Amino acid sequence: MLFYDEVIDTEGLVEKLIDNQSLKEVKVGVICFIFDKNGRVILNRRGPGARDEVGLLQAVGGAVNKSDVNFVEALKREIVEETGSYNVRIGEFIGAYYNKSFDNETKEYVDWIILGYTGYLESGKLENKEKSRSYDFEAFSLDEIKEEELSKSTYEFIKVLKRMK
Repeated sequence: MLFYDEVIDTEGLVEKLIDNQSLKEVKVGVICFIFDKNGRVILNRRGPGARDEVGLLQAVGGAVNKSDVNFVEALKREIVEETGSYNVRIGEFIGAYYNKSFDNETKEYVDWIILGYTGYLESGKLENKEKSRSYDFEAFSLDEIKEEELSKSTYEFIKVLKRMK
């Protein structure tokens, strides 16, 4: 993890990372580990249209847009885009993770700063709105998730979530 204290917006993130010489051009992503009423975390299995880590489990989320007011609003937008649900309450900030990955769309390596949050499905269920990018949603207790099925960032955040519970 790069840090554990929450930053609200891009300006705050830049302040934290300005002296990190290894990060030159970075994309920012936000992800949410959504828990159902039974305490299981809901992850999506990345489909053939995903930009990377196809077939692996990952939390709901995506890239922050320049038009997003702040990171939590970006996360809410991503949740609605991917799940159709307005019934996810954003919980606490988990941490920030650095991930360099190969983008299948651009055919280039991308430096990502991924900001992770918890979330809680308060009613209803999640519907897969991005069928090419995600096969579907699957729910697990934290202890039953198989490490080899997780994307790199999801694996790192799951380790932190296990320590938090």
